[in-house]
Amino acid sequence: MNSNIPRVGSCGADAMKPRSEIEPWEVVSKKVYWDREVALDKWRKMLSVGHPSYLPDAVATMEVVEFIHFYGAQRFVADWPALRASLSAAAIGQAATYDMAWSRLVSGGWNLKPTKDFHTMPKRRKQFLLCVARSPGKSIYELAKDLGLQYRRAHEHAQRLINEGKLRAAEVVEGGHRKRKLYPC
Repeated sequence: MNSNIPRVGSCGADAMKPRSEIEPWEVVSKKVYWDREVALDKWRKMLSVGHPSYLPDAVATMEVVEFIHFYGAQRFVADWPALRASLSAAAIGQAATYDMAWSRLVSGGWNLKPTKDFHTMPKRRKQFLLCVARSPGKSIYELAKDLGLQYRRAHEHAQRLINEGKLRAAEVVEGGHRKRKLYPC
């Protein structure tokens, strides 16, 4: 069992059963797909392609920790942004706890929004976004220092991520200096 799986439930952080109490697949699958037998390998395959009934049913019925346990934490991190994008409008409302779990696994924080292009972003831009997710409210200058970037490059990353809707900036004045504090959207 992966000990990095966050404990996130439908009622918020730490509102679910311990990972050690996850029931076997045969029991969990009946909770989700009560009228048919679904083999675990088939379920993983159907989920990985965003099947229009398997995915929404699993998101609506399974606890996040069960989903991640049976799907696999690494696969969940890699696939969740695309899977989320394939959910219908009705099912997307039930995805918030999955988003939090993905954010926690990817960034160590709770506020990184999964986007379909996350895994294809340039490496340094992704590092910049992850740094903001871990430390929201830092200025571009502070982030540049933390990442060892030139201020100009950090500013370019910030502007691009703001334009893409992944970050937002708040103008503040501290010690007589104007700063742009960054936050995940």
